Amino acid sequence: SGRMHRPWEELLRKLRTCLLVSLRLGGDVCPPGGGNDPMTVSNVERPDMFSVYSWIARDELYLSHDNRVIMALESACVSSADAFYPSTVDGDGDRQKTIIFQSCRSDIRDLRNPTGLTDESHSRSLLFYLKDHAHFPTRLAANRALILANLWSQTPDQLHLLYHSISALRTVVDSVERFSLAVVAEIYQSRIRPVCRAMLFGFGEQELSEEVVSPLFGDAVWLSEFISVAKLILSMMAECMSKVPPPSEDHEQLEPSSDMWPPLRQCHVLDGLVRKLRGDVRPSSVALHHTIIFTFEMTHSIDSFHAIVPSFSNLFLTGTLFTELPPVPKGSARERDLLDKAIGEHAEKRNAPVIDSFAGIKDVELFGEAMGLESNYVKTKFLIKMIRRGKESSINDLLGASNSLLDKELFTFKVTRIMCARLDATITSLKRTKNYRGILSLLDADASRWVREEAAAECASWKTNNFATASLVATHSMVMRLKSISESLDDASMKEKVDVICLMSGTLLKAVQAQEEEDIQNV
Repeated sequence: SGRMHRPWEELLRKLRTCLLVSLRLGGDVCPPGGGNDPMTVSNVERPDMFSVYSWIARDELYLSHDNRVIMALESACVSSADAFYPSTVDGDGDRQKTIIFQSCRSDIRDLRNPTGLTDESHSRSLLFYLKDHAHFPTRLAANRALILANLWSQTPDQLHLLYHSISALRTVVDSVERFSLAVVAEIYQSRIRPVCRAMLFGFGEQELSEEVVSPLFGDAVWLSEFISVAKLILSMMAECMSKVPPPSEDHEQLEPSSDMWPPLRQCHVLDGLVRKLRGDVRPSSVALHHTIIFTFEMTHSIDSFHAIVPSFSNLFLTGTLFTELPPVPKGSARERDLLDKAIGEHAEKRNAPVIDSFAGIKDVELFGEAMGLESNYVKTKFLIKMIRRGKESSINDLLGASNSLLDKELFTFKVTRIMCARLDATITSLKRTKNYRGILSLLDADASRWVREEAAAECASWKTNNFATASLVATHSMVMRLKSISESLDDASMKEKVDVICLMSGTLLKAVQAQEEEDIQNV
């Protein structure tokens, strides 16, 4: 008798799981673009119909769109001793049934407005019942990115949805999974690319609603933020292409379990995207599309590309990502000016107390590479512009860690001039203060004249003499760092110049501090 009942008991437990998922998600159990197949036990058992990862991702987004919050929830579920599978005998107890019923309550849930994480005892998330899937956070993040990007495409004015999608996508890119490139390409191709096409060439392809999207192009804030996202996702694509291993080396073997249902298996949604990625994404195409977007952001014009880019009018169409495209001609002074301007804008915006990586300038590096410039040029120019703005305290660690990545000749030449401008400004200030004028007699006249000339040249190159203020202590500290970097140079003349400003900054600092102590004693 027990044997006869067992198949029915197993079927009822599977139905219990189906009801839990269906009620928890309000019946919305199909992935974006996945059709409207009914949720039956037989359909769920098919490996090509539903994705448990997509279910969990959607349920997570009902709670929060913040990728960090969700990943913390996933970690908590992995370590939870109370979690259980409803499809097993563990779900038969009265307490477990009560917990399931609480999770199935018919509250109205809005995917665009998450409820936030509430007391766990009131309503457990789907992951609580399917916790083994939490061991694959990248698959869950990929599905969240896809769902959020789909939501944004329906209401493109709500850019916060796209930002959260990109945040989840960052997890996918960092983890180097076999599906990483496919997910990035899908979001770019289906969500970002059509908007870029309309932005640059109009709505001729009718991929978007002109009535909905066209007014957004007139919103300067929206347009700026969208372009930033478009550049970022193209940068992510280039990053994926540089590090994703071949599928044959990255296939993951999952250990099946006879107890839990649905069984742990590959994600049907992500596998479909890998198959959909027809042909290879071409690095030249990614670089050219990024260059066009980058230039448009800086100039709000694409006229200069019509003559130099073959088949320019075909860019941002569906298939161009997979087409080998010629590189943009290199060496243009205008393009170098655009690059320098972009680096300067990044330096201007960076106000964090500590900047420990170059992650924030990835898109500028990609543009520089398209121009035929090594990434060390962009990194070096960024550090120079940060120092020019008096922000060296925030890049101290980065400067130390990136010594081997610098163009040391360029760095030494430019920073020496910046330090000369600071020292000249200090000397000018001391001349105006009676008690400090005597300090100037300690300085070598020829060295002072040379510093003044270098300062004038630096001010002329920046077309302004309004340097960021910096203390003499900070200046001397930077000069000492500069001396350390310059020691590996073969240019004896450059080393001599660094020695001159090192001596001058040290002399000024020591004399000013002595004068300050004397002034305090006199008071």
